[in-house]
Amino acid sequence: MSKYEIGKSIEDVKAESGDIKIHKMSSNENPFGPSPKAVEAIKSTFDELHYYPPRDDSKTTQALAKHFGRGLTASNFTTGNGAVDLINLLENAMFKEGESNSIVICPPCFGSYAATAKLKGAKVIEHSLDAETFDIDSAGIANAITEDTRLVYVCNPNNPTGTYFDQEALMKILDSIPENVTLVYDEVYYHFATEFEMPDAIQCVLNKRNIVILHSFSKSYGLAGMRMGYAIAKEEIIEKLRKRKLSFQNDSISMAAMQAGLADKAFLDKVINNNTEQRAWLRDQLTDLGIKFWPSQSNFICFQAPKGKLASEIVSRLLPYGVMVRAAFYLPNHVRVSIGQPESNQQFIKAMSEIITKLDGEEK
Repeated sequence: MSKYEIGKSIEDVKAESGDIKIHKMSSNENPFGPSPKAVEAIKSTFDELHYYPPRDDSKTTQALAKHFGRGLTASNFTTGNGAVDLINLLENAMFKEGESNSIVICPPCFGSYAATAKLKGAKVIEHSLDAETFDIDSAGIANAITEDTRLVYVCNPNNPTGTYFDQEALMKILDSIPENVTLVYDEVYYHFATEFEMPDAIQCVLNKRNIVILHSFSKSYGLAGMRMGYAIAKEEIIEKLRKRKLSFQNDSISMAAMQAGLADKAFLDKVINNNTEQRAWLRDQLTDLGIKFWPSQSNFICFQAPKGKLASEIVSRLLPYGVMVRAAFYLPNHVRVSIGQPESNQQFIKAMSEIITKLDGEEK
């Protein structure tokens, strides 16, 4: 079988691997699919697809404000075509035209932070996580900021490591960075943090701090194919983002799905419960196999490729078993595996067990 390259679809892999069941555990997608209520909402739009959607996302932001409560209003929200679209909007809003701009990231982290900034000619300053633990250096991030820094990106739980930080760490970061720098707090995996108390970033918004929270409907709500995300921030920041959005930037199907998915608590509970239970099971199995992994409060686990192998080799060796995983961003010897339903997780562990046995044989 040819080497699996990141970005291939299930259909691509099937074409190369033959008629075997594919377990896609490479993109942190929802193994249950979308919310049934979201699907019904999507179907309800079909008879009106010849009409333009609303020019803005006001109904969706009102639904988000109602969902979160706590004094947040629709003016604290704006939506986009996934978190990457919102990152692009943030850069457009915060970068200064005709001047040098820079961002600070904490790798290993989501690759799009650097990619979108570089497209705009901005400098990317790296202030890495701890090389062993992947803990964030909350006290030291400010030291990486320069005069032209506009944005600081942190992810919690972090992609691709799954590691996480608490309220104290968040406040250290916020309190240490200048007022003219905006903290982008990427929290798209927050639903899965069931064994750890996440920071109360919303209170920071209510306190008018310079923070933008990013959330997505791609993960827990199972709507990755529709590219829907939203930002939560103080009114002044949200207004800057809205001014840079296009008319009809959100289509009618996506907005209907977003509002219906938000209301489907039973589906969300099923997704989260499976993730919590299966994450614990995978931790136990990886421990039994002697595979080093990092604590995760997300819907994936980051582990070290066994026997000193490159992540790309483990990715390739898993494909004949029908298991698709991903080499972790910035980490050539680490693999990220998404947590699926029991059948997929069991196939992954079976495959890893056999791969380790083969590697042991090859060393002799």
